[in-house]
Amino acid sequence: MRVELLGTGSGDGWPNPWCVCDSCAWARTEPRRQTSALIDDALLVDAGTALHRGVSLHGVRTVLFTHAHPDHADPQLLLWRQAAMAAGASVAPLEIAGPPAALDLCRHWVDPAEPVTWTPLRAGDKADLASGHAVEAVAANHWAGVDGVGPALLHILDGRVLIGWDTAAPLPPACRSHEFDLVLLDCNDGDLPASAHHHTLADFASTVDDLRVHGAIGPGTRVVAVSLGHANPPGPELRRRLAACAAEPGHDGQIIHL
Repeated sequence: MRVELLGTGSGDGWPNPWCVCDSCAWARTEPRRQTSALIDDALLVDAGTALHRGVSLHGVRTVLFTHAHPDHADPQLLLWRQAAMAAGASVAPLEIAGPPAALDLCRHWVDPAEPVTWTPLRAGDKADLASGHAVEAVAANHWAGVDGVGPALLHILDGRVLIGWDTAAPLPPACRSHEFDLVLLDCNDGDLPASAHHHTLADFASTVDDLRVHGAIGPGTRVVAVSLGHANPPGPELRRRLAACAAEPGHDGQIIHL
């Protein structure tokens, strides 16, 4: 499995374009866009940064969303697909999967005549995706009661990879029932007080410890912090603190082979 991190930043990226704190001053030397990932060139997980990395999405067969916030479910991606088709590009059928609220954001960006299928997912659902990957959707702790956003999801891919961004602690019990090769875990809130929507650095360490105790994280598991923003300390200090729980900060363009 090949996992390319197209973005590893928070909703406002890192640095925040309006901010002049020490953390953002450092991040301007190593900027991060909103978190998303491209897996085996066939599965795109969230779409906030896919237009900006210069990667080809020609092989993508499934777009899988975690929730309906616009930094994750950006429907412009589908408009650019139509533009490619209008220019004569040969475009394969596409599956759009994820929470119903995220799918609803995208529907009016897709011509009904296009070869697009819709796969709504709710917590507890399992599905075989058009990309060739199997997904198990589990509940995230992230703005569940906000109108229009709807329940957010975490995704377990092929029983091997945990898509664990945009969620607060604790993770659902289903996340403890696998032995992961890769854990991509939210660390949005850094040194802020505990939140009901994201992990702080302290929460991140506690979640990693919990997954390790239950065997979901083993000696060979890569643990990568994503959804990083200016609530975190500058890069060298962040790397040091994550290393204390055998984790690392993700960076845009990083490729992980499993």
